[in-house]
Amino acid sequence: MTETVDETAEIAQLYAFCSSVLADAPDEAAVEGLTAEPLPESATPQALDTGLEGLEEWRETVDDPAEEAKELKRVHTRLFVGPRPRLQVHESWYADDYLGKPLAAVKSSYRDLGIFPSDQLREEADHAAVSLAALEILARDGDDDSRRAFLEAHGWWLPDLAADVREVADHPFYEAVGWVLEGVLEADAHGLGLDLEELSPGYSLAASVHVPDGPER
Repeated sequence: MTETVDETAEIAQLYAFCSSVLADAPDEAAVEGLTAEPLPESATPQALDTGLEGLEEWRETVDDPAEEAKELKRVHTRLFVGPRPRLQVHESWYADDYLGKPLAAVKSSYRDLGIFPSDQLREEADHAAVSLAALEILARDGDDDSRRAFLEAHGWWLPDLAADVREVADHPFYEAVGWVLEGVLEADAHGLGLDLEELSPGYSLAASVHVPDGPER
């Protein structure tokens, strides 16, 4: 099964959105954009539709973008930054080897794919924001084979992360983000012929994923 160009472009946009808001809270300009830009009236799968509805409900409550940006910064810091964050959004954390060999494996995958998604991100290479930025790049390039390989090797923990974000967020914006993340993963996996429930780490403690050769981007 192959996704259409329009579907892949939408998936790239959704990956970019999830990456950006996991890396940093939206600033005032971003909040203004999110409250002004039209959202699809409906979407599939159901998780994505739920997430978009959640974003619509959130933005209807925003009266002052500057104040909302401050609130989102507070929430983002509590959730993902700390000093004692409620979530560690790293693949190696979910693999019970925090900043260990899974981090080296995902770095190897980026090298093999010829992509460098962390150039403008401060996070470690196995941070969700960086992995989602990688998926965005591959979707924008229309590289289904490499994106499928990356999801097979490094997508196994992202559905759990989406559920965890929803569970601990305690804020409508990030609850919606959790649903959007689950939805885009489901949509992309379906288009690529993957079953998210069957994904597992595509590397061992001694080896990283093998992916198709491709030009540097």
